[in-house]
Amino acid sequence: MKKLLIVNVGLPPKPQLDTFGKFEQWAKNVIEAHRHPIPANQAAIIEFHDGINQPLPHSDHLAGVIIMGSLAMASDKEDWMLRLSREIVDLVERSIPLLGICFGHQLIAQALGGKVGYHPNGLEIGTIAINKQPDAAQDPIFSDLPAQFDAQAVHYQSVLSLPENAVHLASSDFEPHHAYRVGECCWGVQFHPEFTPQVMKLSLAGLQHELPDDYERKQAAVKETHHARQVLVNFAGLVEQQNQSLGAA
Repeated sequence: MKKLLIVNVGLPPKPQLDTFGKFEQWAKNVIEAHRHPIPANQAAIIEFHDGINQPLPHSDHLAGVIIMGSLAMASDKEDWMLRLSREIVDLVERSIPLLGICFGHQLIAQALGGKVGYHPNGLEIGTIAINKQPDAAQDPIFSDLPAQFDAQAVHYQSVLSLPENAVHLASSDFEPHHAYRVGECCWGVQFHPEFTPQVMKLSLAGLQHELPDDYERKQAAVKETHHARQVLVNFAGLVEQQNQSLGAA
């Protein structure tokens, strides 16, 4: 049975880790809460993987891959990041569905020729408004979302320039490259579809020292982000559909 692999590339801050567990568990929670019922023998098995210390399994065993967020910085290009970047290129060449979230979004863009670095205006954090770009109307995981929707975000680094062949899908007023697609089945999203409001509130609390004039307003503005969550659900659904099609073939 092929796997939907959720790749860990670092731990959350301790308050979030102690309360909610690891990043990959948050993503699994969203997928399992919203995935459509299908026969067990047709469902991709969700498994976690240590992307820092272990190479990815051979792509023949993968129905799809999600690379999570991290406190690491993609522009540091540590050895494990370079190895995972080579594996990203292989996944894209083999048309294995791939989704990167925050750090994962940045690492994929960098691996495929984009530029990653610190955002010139610093930290973006809180519940923010995401604006779809015109090409998102035909995108498999963005097309059913409204033109503007709320999402949770926390990041210092950004995709400063997209890979040459990327399709631009979404932005915020602060961050121009909140989502893109490369080819038919590789996506990056800077925002966090796996975050709950409770996670976002803890993230704000942990960075309160960087928000001396804005902390209370941002805490009060935190809300549910159902449409952002749908990006993760839609990706998992696409993986399931492709897995079933291959099984039928």
